[in-house]
Formats: sequence, C-alpha cells, structure tokens
Amino acid sequence: MSGAEVSLFSELHRRSQQDGPIRVAVIGTGFLGAGLVRRIGTIQGMVPVLAANRTLTRAVEALVAAGIDPSAIDVCHAASTAETALARGRHVATSSLTLAAHLPSVDVIMEATGDTLVGATVALEAIRSGKSIVAANPETQATVGAVLAVQADAVGVVYSDILGDEPGNLNALYQHCTGIGLEPVVAGNFKGMLNRYATPSTQAAYANAHNLKPWIAAAAADGTKLNLEMATVANANGLSPATRGMVGPAITDVEGLVTVFAGAGLLEAGPIVDYALGPFSGVFLITRSDDAILQGEFRYLKMGEGPWYLFHRPKLLIHYEAPLSAAEAVLYRTATVAPRGAPVAEVVAIAKRGLEAGRQLDGIGGFDCYGLITTTEDAQREGLLPIGLAAFASLEREVARDEPIGIADVSFRSDNLLLELRRQQDALFAPALQAPATTARRE
Repeated sequence: MSGAEVSLFSELHRRSQQDGPIRVAVIGTGFLGAGLVRRIGTIQGMVPVLAANRTLTRAVEALVAAGIDPSAIDVCHAASTAETALARGRHVATSSLTLAAHLPSVDVIMEATGDTLVGATVALEAIRSGKSIVAANPETQATVGAVLAVQADAVGVVYSDILGDEPGNLNALYQHCTGIGLEPVVAGNFKGMLNRYATPSTQAAYANAHNLKPWIAAAAADGTKLNLEMATVANANGLSPATRGMVGPAITDVEGLVTVFAGAGLLEAGPIVDYALGPFSGVFLITRSDDAILQGEFRYLKMGEGPWYLFHRPKLLIHYEAPLSAAEAVLYRTATVAPRGAPVAEVVAIAKRGLEAGRQLDGIGGFDCYGLITTTEDAQREGLLPIGLAAFASLEREVARDEPIGIADVSFRSDNLLLELRRQQDALFAPALQAPATTARRE
C-alpha cells in the first residue's frame, strides 16, 4: 500500500467522523457495478446509498449482496421520494439511471454500464447537477470524454475513469514514473489472447462462466476494449500509437519485454501507447534516463543497466480499488484518468465481416465491427467512423472484411445525446474540420 493510499484512508476516516461517510450512487449493477456496491460497503468512510439498473431487481439484489437489509431498501423513481428516503438513512433502488444526479444526499456518482450513450447521459446529468462522476466506461471516455471533461472543469467537478482497471492503473504508473523524473517511452497493457473476429456467439460460454454480458466478452476478445483503454490513456497524456491498432509484440516473459520492444523498433518511436501479447496481466511502462548518476544508482537498485527501465503493475483488482477513485474525486477533486485537452487518439470502426449496404451496425462487442486505435489526425484525414458511434449508424455501401468504415459510408438512424456531444467535441477542438464525426447523412 502506498503512502498516498494510507493518507486517503485516513482522510476517509476523518471525514466520516466529522461529516459522515461519502455517499455513493452506483449506476449499472452488472458484474462490475454490483461489485462496486459490495466493495463500497466495506470501506470505512464510504456507503452505497443508491443502486440503479434498468432491471430493478438487479439493483435491489446488489444492495442486498452488500449486506443491506431488504427492509431498509426503498424503491424510488422520483427525486422527492428518493431524497426523503435517503434523509431517513435508508437505501434506494431504482430503474432510473439519472435519478441520482438530482439528489442532494448523493456525494458522487459511479457509472459501470459500459454503454456509450448511457455513459454520456449519466455523466452529463451528473455534471450539470454539480456532482462528480467516476465511470468505469472507457467506451464513453474515448468517444466524447474530452468535451465532458471540459464541462466538468467549468463547474468544478470531476470527470474520471477508475483505478483498478487498465486505464486508471496505467495512468497512475505513468504519473508516478514521470513524477520521479523518468522519461516515458511506452505505456502498455498486457493482452492474453486476441481474435479480431470474436463475436457474442463465440464468447458466450466464457461470458456465462464469468457472469459477463456476451458483448463485453466479445469486445475484450476482439481487442476493441484494449484499444479503447489505450486511447483513454493516450488522451490523458498526449500519447500516440506507433501504428493503427498498435504493434503488440508477443512476449514469453515480462523480464524480456524491453528487449522485445527494442527489437520491434518501438523504443525510439515514443512516447507511445502499445501492448504486449502474452500470458500476463496488468500494465507496464518502459521509461528511459540518460542520467549517468541515475543509471549507476539504478544498477545498485537492481533495475538493470539502462537506459531503459521497465515498471510493471501486475494486478487488476477492478471494483476492489475503483471506489478509491470516487473517494479522491470527493476529497481532493482529482481524477484518476481523464482527457487532457484535444484528443490525440481515436478508436475507429473496422468491419469484422463483409457487410452489406443498408445494414444497421451493432457497435462495440458485436458481430459487425471491431475497433482499432489511430491518431486523431489520421482518423480525421481519412474520415473514419469512431467505434463508439457505430451502434447508431446504418451502412450506405458495402464494406469488405477488415476495411475501415468511413463517416461518408454511414447514415445515423436518429439523433441522440452521444452524437450531439460528439459534434460539440469536434467543434470545440477541431473547428476547421466542421465536426466530421457526425456530418454523415441522417435517415
């Protein structure tokens, strides 16, 4: 445990004694969200006061699994009745995903749906209500996170992804290493297996065994999740991929990672985001220092000969650590990982199979497309469709397998908040491009 974590737990204890615990609302109670509700209930100084899920029974079940007596849970769908319940010390279950934003008794909102439109809706509602939003949703952050961060900053609240998953853990490692004076070269993720053509059907057994939605398992297997996570880190630190989709050298041991990346020519391309393909977990950062004194001292500290140094955080504890991001948002007004200015990386849609004209795309983790990270400059120059918008698009022409899908290739079936936020983001950061990501025809 780091000194920062010790300080955070001490501050949570102090706040709990003086002002009461941090009151957290969790939106989405699937595998991750239900885990959040349970773990928040174990941290001194935090309490899960509200759980929301479109299937109401799952919200109730999440609170009960956290040790809350069913008789202490009120089902509410209006702000007035929910606030009255919370003021009486009760817990609220609801099917309204935006209710928590309007409750004074909620200190911070955590969102864990993985849905781009829901993530954008919950985040914007929270921000407009003056509440910090901590989301386990790199899908939304990689698509419209830059404009949400600007809006959060404008009203003095936090917009962030979580500690415990790859983006937050890698960003923490990045900040630590740069903070002690090392030059970042490769910010990376480990990937155990990769099948670009994985679908909800091919991953159904795995999803069922681990209590996951099939689309989530498919997005992990086909690499879309990896690319979205790395875009989140890239946009938080001004990093780029070396090539579309990254390189992903195969490794057989972590200790040899630097040698493999050097052989692939990636150490001179940095600072970049990339990944290593092999049976390992966690995140890593390759750094460099040409300081002769540091090299000598690192040699003594068994860090190697240099000038390249590998830092590896092997564990991903997800909902066991994610509540700490909510605590930091409330106590310190700091984000674990959030966009910094104009996006530098984009995750674009690539056809997973041959697609016919007129087809309505199914989006992230589906049968139709996978996502690859590229630079924002390349995506704009080629007019490519962000994968986060694909679920709302219909094809205007036939697209071959592994072919990038362009903005001009689709029409959007109807307008929605996510598309509007994307137009705002493009207009804010690239006015000369006239919002290319949403100027395709609408049906």
